[in-house]
Amino acid sequence: MAETAPLDVNLFPKHLDAHDPRLGNQLHEPAPDAWQVSVLGYPDDEGVRLNRGRTGAAGGPLAIRQFLYKTTPHPQMRLKTFRDLGDVMPTGLLPERHESGRAGVLTELQAGRQVLSLGGGNDYAYSDGAAFLSQFSGSVRPLVINIDAHLDVREPINGFNSGTPFYRLLKSEAKFDFVELGLQSVCNAKAHWDFVQEHNGQIITVEEILESGQSFHSYCIDQLGELLFKQRRPTFLAIDIDAFAWPYAAGSSAAWPLGIDPHAFWPFYTTLLHRLDVRVLGIYEVAPNLEAGPGTAKLAAQLAHRYLHEPI
Repeated sequence: MAETAPLDVNLFPKHLDAHDPRLGNQLHEPAPDAWQVSVLGYPDDEGVRLNRGRTGAAGGPLAIRQFLYKTTPHPQMRLKTFRDLGDVMPTGLLPERHESGRAGVLTELQAGRQVLSLGGGNDYAYSDGAAFLSQFSGSVRPLVINIDAHLDVREPINGFNSGTPFYRLLKSEAKFDFVELGLQSVCNAKAHWDFVQEHNGQIITVEEILESGQSFHSYCIDQLGELLFKQRRPTFLAIDIDAFAWPYAAGSSAAWPLGIDPHAFWPFYTTLLHRLDVRVLGIYEVAPNLEAGPGTAKLAAQLAHRYLHEPI
């Protein structure tokens, strides 16, 4: 089993102005006996390398935290209590690392907590998804939503990698509804497309949203409304940061210019958080070494920041 390293809170200094608190201040408080959200990092991009992608996502968890813990609590929303459990360290073989992540996430879900995971390669969507499906496989059919430029359903003929997580979930015995959203036709093979549809997954591409003439929010709600909102049910929301357009996500392994605009995505994202019980949010493949500035990590931090709040 891979090791879990506790977070070094000294990397995120406490903001001393009592009138200007930051999320990072909570890291310096005594650990609560009970909390709502557990934060976990995956500083590992071995799966990206094995999928012949550009590496750098091992630096994602630290980069996201550096911006997330500098942010201020939302002035009109309630900050959930959270605890940062540190990182699943990349030791041992990749399947062992995935299993360690799965076991850690399952422990938190069994304790009744939500999980915010920071990648790291998108192969850890398997760890998060497998734990989620183990916990929420009862009478209410769980929902898995993958926001991604890629389907990531490659058959693991030569082992697991960042392209295999949803193949593994779909081939498991778990019963769940599945949505692939933000896909781009330039980087998905027909065989992979057919595999998703054969397993009753629904696919929505960026191109069809743009060609519809509707807003991102309106088109996705029209296509998925009943699936998303017929009941408030447990949901795993996986966000591969390369789903966003290159100008917003240059710090990722495989972003494309015709990706999602985060301004268009935000209303849909907040609707999901309001209407669904998002028990696990995974944000993957932030690779800070692949861009000159910190824009991609900041985008991930804003997504995480919103998840850590709830309406008053």
